[in-house]
Amino acid sequence: MAVIEERYETIAGYRTHYVVAGSGPPLVLVHGVGGSLVSYQRNIAELAAVARVYALDLPGHGHSPAPEAEYRAEEGAAFVSAFIQDVCGEPAALVGLSAGGLMCALAAAEQPELVTRLVLVSSAGFGRRVSWPLRVLTLPFVGRFVETPTPAQVRAALARQVYDPATITPELVEAVYDVWRQPGNRRAFLCSLRSNLSLLGVRRWRRHLRTASKLAMPVLIIWGQNDTTIPVRYAYRAVKKVAGARLHIFDRCGHMPPFEQAAEFNRLVVEFLG
Repeated sequence: MAVIEERYETIAGYRTHYVVAGSGPPLVLVHGVGGSLVSYQRNIAELAAVARVYALDLPGHGHSPAPEAEYRAEEGAAFVSAFIQDVCGEPAALVGLSAGGLMCALAAAEQPELVTRLVLVSSAGFGRRVSWPLRVLTLPFVGRFVETPTPAQVRAALARQVYDPATITPELVEAVYDVWRQPGNRRAFLCSLRSNLSLLGVRRWRRHLRTASKLAMPVLIIWGQNDTTIPVRYAYRAVKKVAGARLHIFDRCGHMPPFEQAAEFNRLVVEFLG
């Protein structure tokens, strides 16, 4: 089993927490809004058997400090590109989950020379619709409800992300609760939502869709059939828009395929990496 090393480094001016494991071609794992590298806790060691795996905490997420920023997806894409250049030091494969998928797609479209392959998992950016709980959090008066999280709130939020709430382990709840309590984490979460969503849904999604249609490297699209956060119908739109993209839909799976279907997810990514 690969050794997982924890590191901090300044990337694009932001002090950044990440872990690295394995050897081989670089593979960067990018979480979504409000997430952290904990999203990939069941994947890092297994993928490190075939790649040099980097799982990062985006600025303001996980154990990366929260700067004053807008947290737009476009800024996240620029950060991902900087991470590849400064840390990987060579072109990398990207795996992006949810809003992290959108950031990876934008990075790959804008600087294709940095990205060898792209895996989009339950990705934002292919349509407007997103779950109502996230849209409601963009309203100005609801921020106080997330400023002081409890383990019960963490469990409830995770349960909405999966097909079977019984898969949410106490260890996952504790890990996410620890992240949510980091200074500035909940503020960055709300800023991220409000910069990229409104009560109507995803902002700038038509522009993102046009950008994603320019992707030229090999692309794998993965989705959960029972995703209530970003509907699975956008997976079929994505595979039509991205030339040559492959598609895999997991049955009995929600918004978190890397966690819910870890073994098969790992197999698909390893196969795709070649």
